[in-house]
Amino acid sequence: MTSTPKIVPLNKEQHAATKINNNNAFSHIDGEHLVPVVVHEFVVAGAEFPIVFVKNNDNFQPVAMLGLAVKQNLFLQDNQWQALYVPRAVRNYPLMLVQEKQDSERLLLALDENSERVGENEGHALFNEDGSESEFLAHRKKLMSEYVDMGVITRNFIAKLQSLDLITEQTLTLNINGEERRINGIHLIDEKKLNELSDEVFLDLRKSGYLTAIYAQLMSLQHTQKLVKKVAEAS
Repeated sequence: MTSTPKIVPLNKEQHAATKINNNNAFSHIDGEHLVPVVVHEFVVAGAEFPIVFVKNNDNFQPVAMLGLAVKQNLFLQDNQWQALYVPRAVRNYPLMLVQEKQDSERLLLALDENSERVGENEGHALFNEDGSESEFLAHRKKLMSEYVDMGVITRNFIAKLQSLDLITEQTLTLNINGEERRINGIHLIDEKKLNELSDEVFLDLRKSGYLTAIYAQLMSLQHTQKLVKKVAEAS
């Protein structure tokens, strides 16, 4: 049973001897059927998972579908990752960035102290004996900083799609073991509206570098059948 997370700011005195091991590296997403992705991942993630958009208030978040039902991760079996690509959003746990205060833009590096991967006996040290950051921690911080920057670019991408009214809510209708299942609450890029754009607007999307991501999202939807097959095999 997964323990309740205990998220605390990383502190070189408090965590001087703390290490992160690779035991059960994906247990934190065992019950996740959706994982956030950034636009930079659409091609590589879209080669294995369906990429869709979910709406949170008025904001759209692109996600990779790992299952067809809540708490269903079809790509994790016995804590072994069953895909070639690991989305960036899950790579750095139990380290993470959190807001310093609510509504604050300042982010703090934090640690889930209750993770089974956190301890003092084995794994990658977070700090050297002199109190300086370890090479492992420095690399993780770099990856997380890059992810924040990618998040900004992703929001700009989504804003562009919204301005052109290209994101539309759709229901996925799938046949699982002879039973029809409808998946609601997802949004996709509207291919019909995309094809109806003027040459000028279409060229602008190409110059912005957005077309590759758009087509990667559309093509990724073929992988919903992979999820259907995995559900059928598991039942």
